[in-house]
Amino acid sequence: PLVFIDRPPRYLDADAVLSDNYGGARMAAEHLQRFGHTRIAFLGDRHTLHTAVERRRGYESSVADPLVRADLDTASVAEAATHELLDEHAPTALLTGQNLITIGAARALRTRGEQHRIALVGFDDVPLADLLDPGITVVAQQPVELGRQAASRLFARIDGDAGPSQSVTIATQLVERGSGEIRPASP
Repeated sequence: PLVFIDRPPRYLDADAVLSDNYGGARMAAEHLQRFGHTRIAFLGDRHTLHTAVERRRGYESSVADPLVRADLDTASVAEAATHELLDEHAPTALLTGQNLITIGAARALRTRGEQHRIALVGFDDVPLADLLDPGITVVAQQPVELGRQAASRLFARIDGDAGPSQSVTIATQLVERGSGEIRPASP
């Protein structure tokens, strides 16, 4: 018996327990919009990852003019991409697609002294995010619930459940800490 966690199976039929990546990114973009942002940039992970595709899709479904940098796979690459976005497009808010990208974006903002002027919401929590100034607002996954649901599906299969494969989606949570609640500067 197999149960996939965090990514759906490819090329085989099996159970999966996934985070609501689409809904979490959409929730984050809408959160930034409620604070008055219209120029929200998205910095995303590799386009070959299911999670990255879903997070980008959630972002793009809720913004009028998507501004995307993708295939960022390290904090330093994300930091450079953030500098480029700020220089060329002047977004008032950033939505980052995973924790290493969030770290790179936060470094770029801090280097420029913009951490209190440009809003930031990251997908996945970041260690010490609550100790920064401002604290980093994140879309948090629920790893304990992911594990609990996956174990439940696996034990059901071991106990003989031969029914059709199931996909369970676990909700994400927006954790407000300050960086995502910065309003854009007045023109």
